[in-house]
Amino acid sequence: TYHYVVAKTNTGGRGPHSDPVSARMPTPAVPQLTSAPTAFANRGAPFRHLLRGSHEPVRFTADGLPDGLRLDRRTGLIHGTPTETGEFTVTTTAGNAAGDGTGTLTLTVGTPPPAPWTYGDLGDPVLDERAFGTLGVVAIRTPGSTSYDSGTFTVRGAGVDLTVNNQGMTGQFVRRPVTGDCEITARLVSRTGASADRVGLLMAKSLSPFDQAAGAIVSGGSSAQLMLRTTVAGKSAFTGNGTAALPGLLRLKRVGTAFTAALSTDDGATWTTLATGEIPGFGDAPYYVGLMVCSRDQLARCTTEFDEVSITTD
Repeated sequence: TYHYVVAKTNTGGRGPHSDPVSARMPTPAVPQLTSAPTAFANRGAPFRHLLRGSHEPVRFTADGLPDGLRLDRRTGLIHGTPTETGEFTVTTTAGNAAGDGTGTLTLTVGTPPPAPWTYGDLGDPVLDERAFGTLGVVAIRTPGSTSYDSGTFTVRGAGVDLTVNNQGMTGQFVRRPVTGDCEITARLVSRTGASADRVGLLMAKSLSPFDQAAGAIVSGGSSAQLMLRTTVAGKSAFTGNGTAALPGLLRLKRVGTAFTAALSTDDGATWTTLATGEIPGFGDAPYYVGLMVCSRDQLARCTTEFDEVSITTD
């Protein structure tokens, strides 16, 4: 309880005190962890994950972090570069004057794809939910990640869609730079975590989520189509009516300004063309080709496995 009086002052001095008053500060509730209970990192790659809690926590702990990661106890930011792989069960707490709430973070640390592959989310990742609302249509509220093991890419991606507000796309994109005509083939092995997801192959003029792009995309695990964004910040159009079966092969081919998507359900013995379309002005500068995963759910990741990935250029 705080006891105090109030007085006015000016250049002539201080006036009389008011009658004494008192105020009791409210007792806060014990915090509860509200941040995501799972996170994914790669050995040798910078990592950030923010612990959050209800009722204004002022301190955090995280016990069981892998080597290379540390916690800012005041802000709840786990950061650093992991030096070991594996699955780690991290006991977390968030506390204030009323006590400490306890939670568990399951952190999986994998191996990143080999060079020249890189990976990242197309869009604007949001580390702190309190910042959401200040960003545009391509905000990423749940970060994605890509790991690699013996020829298999495990791609985890969230995001709204590959045609967000008829302007851009969001999701996890694992890619490598190429020039000229190109063909990418990959086997879509499995997908879990989201029923309405869009996953597949992508050629993007740049890493801007609004730039021109083409894809061989499977939606909801079964509908296979060619995706084209022919203008910057324009709508992504989906054409074709193929039926995908997992595991199955996808192919995306560029020749000049023409892009063709195809699929095979018999391990490459026969191929079915989904559609062909043009992107005028795609240009001759280096661009990116690779694997794309969008869960179409801002708060959930889709986990997709690809193998037999092959890229040829002319």
